[in-house]
Amino acid sequence: MFFGVILYFQILSIAYMLKLIRQPSYLITLILFSLTGILHAQTATVSTKKTPIEKEVLLIKSNGTDTSINTFITKVEYYSNSFNSMTSLLAKGFDTVEISRQLPRIDSLLKFIKGGNSVNDRSNTLRSLYVIRDILTHQEDQLSEWQATLAGYNTRLVQIQSNLIQIKEDRALSYVPADSLLKDEYREQMDGLNRKWKRMDASNRKVMRQIGLLQSLVVQNYINVTNYKERVNTALRNFGKRAFSEEYPYLWQSGRSDYAKSFGAAYDKTISTNEQLLDYFVSANWPVHIWCLLIFAGFYGWTLYTTRKIRNENEDRDTVLNQAHYIPRNTLLSALVVAFLLGTFLYDHPPVVFVELMMLVVLISTGLLIRKVWPAHIFKFWMMIVLLSIVSGISNLFLLASYTDRIVIFILGIVGSATGYLLLKTVRAKEAGYPPKTVLLLQIFIGLQSLSVLANLFGRFSLAKILLVTSLFGLWQALSLVVFVRVIMEAVFLQLEASKENDGVPTYFDFQGLQQRFKTALNVVAIVLWLILLAGNLNILDSVYDFLSGILTQPRKIGETAFTFGSVIIFLIIIYVASLISKAITYFFEFADFHSSSQTRKNKLSSSILLVKLGIFSVGFLLAIAASGIPIERITIILGALSVGIGFGLQTIVNNLVSGIILAIEKPVQIGDLIEIGTRSGTVKSMGIRASKIATSDGSEVIVPNGDLLSQHLVNWTLSDKHRRVELIIGVTYGSDLNRVLALLRGIVDTRDDIMHDPAAMVLIHNFGPSSVDFRILFWVPEIGNWLTLKSQVLSDIYEVFYREGIEMPFPQTDVHLHYPENQDKLPEERKDTEATKPKTSEPTIDKL
Repeated sequence: MFFGVILYFQILSIAYMLKLIRQPSYLITLILFSLTGILHAQTATVSTKKTPIEKEVLLIKSNGTDTSINTFITKVEYYSNSFNSMTSLLAKGFDTVEISRQLPRIDSLLKFIKGGNSVNDRSNTLRSLYVIRDILTHQEDQLSEWQATLAGYNTRLVQIQSNLIQIKEDRALSYVPADSLLKDEYREQMDGLNRKWKRMDASNRKVMRQIGLLQSLVVQNYINVTNYKERVNTALRNFGKRAFSEEYPYLWQSGRSDYAKSFGAAYDKTISTNEQLLDYFVSANWPVHIWCLLIFAGFYGWTLYTTRKIRNENEDRDTVLNQAHYIPRNTLLSALVVAFLLGTFLYDHPPVVFVELMMLVVLISTGLLIRKVWPAHIFKFWMMIVLLSIVSGISNLFLLASYTDRIVIFILGIVGSATGYLLLKTVRAKEAGYPPKTVLLLQIFIGLQSLSVLANLFGRFSLAKILLVTSLFGLWQALSLVVFVRVIMEAVFLQLEASKENDGVPTYFDFQGLQQRFKTALNVVAIVLWLILLAGNLNILDSVYDFLSGILTQPRKIGETAFTFGSVIIFLIIIYVASLISKAITYFFEFADFHSSSQTRKNKLSSSILLVKLGIFSVGFLLAIAASGIPIERITIILGALSVGIGFGLQTIVNNLVSGIILAIEKPVQIGDLIEIGTRSGTVKSMGIRASKIATSDGSEVIVPNGDLLSQHLVNWTLSDKHRRVELIIGVTYGSDLNRVLALLRGIVDTRDDIMHDPAAMVLIHNFGPSSVDFRILFWVPEIGNWLTLKSQVLSDIYEVFYREGIEMPFPQTDVHLHYPENQDKLPEERKDTEATKPKTSEPTIDKL
């Protein structure tokens, strides 16, 4: 319908123009107008494409005096499309359902906190203040996010309103044609535009009022949250001073009347507050819950698959699985330990009740895992720690202090100290069977438990609870992280065993190598995680974070170079991670090549891994520079200095580096090759950026610079294949039947299946020696690793055949002649009885002729 109206206006305008052309004055005007249009078209061809809003502005600016009917038609068409776009945008609406639903909940929760929790109440525990601050922190983050969302909605609505105002003020729409037919059509179109404009203006203003109301509520709640959070932070700072002072009377002087709240009131308040906090946190963090579930499902599925594959396909399944203590026995519990330990660090400021629930799963899972692995008395100690941790964890959730809670903490401190002391005596008797640093951990545990008892006795109840909870949680969390590291290494070990072919290689050494390569890195990660957990137990995690952030982000200068400690640490961490990744990839490729019997030399990737290592280091170096913010011009200066150093003192290092790259490209040597270089021979164990490692047959490892592998004469026994020719020299006495000896020797080497028949073995008369006729035996061994064993077996067969056939093999002999003086006619043995009574005249001499 609309396009029909437009077409109608076009026909009327053409007819009107033809009528005017008949008059000369109008004809001249039309020509001039056409020339102007042509010039304008020439200009428009080089202009850039305008957006709809820019087109509208141009029309408003350029058509102030334009009264043509074409301009009006263009305006009508443009504004109609604009109205349709605005209507579509408003019809879709703005997603404020979640904000409208959650905002009353946040408002009521804030009122609940203000109404039931006085910041300056002396009966508040440190935990209650942290719970309040955690709630306010989550609310602050949520309200801040809502503010940003509503601000974006409001900006779009304001833009729509601005466009409506521009349409209303457009002077081009005020033009009224003089022709009566066009005037009626004009009025009809203007009436339609006005109706659309009014509907659009009313809808837009309505939505703007709704968004504005939500914004005002969100801002009001945000201000209340930030103000109350500042009061809580002030109370926390004052609490640190109060914790070391006498909060309550000495324990032997204290009674129930010294506490503002009874145990029942404290219990009810703890349940209601933690219940609301847990419900809010669980419902607001579904994405993180899903990530934790994926970690659990992925780890459980991975380890279950590798374990089943080993049980079904590996011939040495018992030997392999016995080395893994936890995963084969209970894959589900191992996955729970990994998922819940890592999941704790994925949440932003989780409430204590949520953290303790996750740690309870870790505590129980770890205990069930070590039940049959660790000694029985260790497991009994663990059970006592579990019991103490559960009771202290419940006490840690209390938001108000009470006399009953204080007595419970005192009893827990005494029991914990006694339990730790008994275990310490057992461990000291035999430290070898326990994890490293066990004695130190137990000493720290006993010390903190004892300090908790003393602090509680002398009225420092908050300090006593912090020390008790920190010592209990810190001890079992450290032991759980030990199990965590072991489970991760077992998972990688089982994956390697599941992907390794059954070639009879002892797997125990594989696991030892895996531990040597990755245990240090995993221990570093475990220590960092334990320190974070320890800071959380001490309730100083945020303070430590703020302190370290201030140190690491503060700008510093050395000369004209500005830097921060944070950028330096980031640089070192990225380089260290790149090194770990390089070592891991190298180990996996070398392991796969060394233990795979089906791969040909051409398909092996372990030698090419040098290029991958260089690539990883290069990418890591560039990422470290980008992440640390080090200026590129500084790197240019460093590289210039390095080039000077290379020219003077680093030639050997660069030579080895370039030689390593050449070795990786040309591949004259690969991992597993048996080589001889100089006076050394052995199997290539690894190829590094600077040097390669050769394992000799006597167990030593020789580090050979890569430059020597290219500059010296290198013998590679396995370059083309793994065959080796063995040479034996066998001598028989003169007078033996040579043809018979040849036949016997040929029969020995031809009848063995482990000697290659192509090329065929050869038996030749080699030489006439001083005391024997020497025969030369040449035969080929299909596997070079077995040539010594096969040589020994062939020599044994030759000896047995010669002995059975009566063929003598010459051996060196020495004749010894004894010469005595003329007056000596007895041997020394005949004179043993007379030596004591007769003096010696002379000693016999032995001449070796």
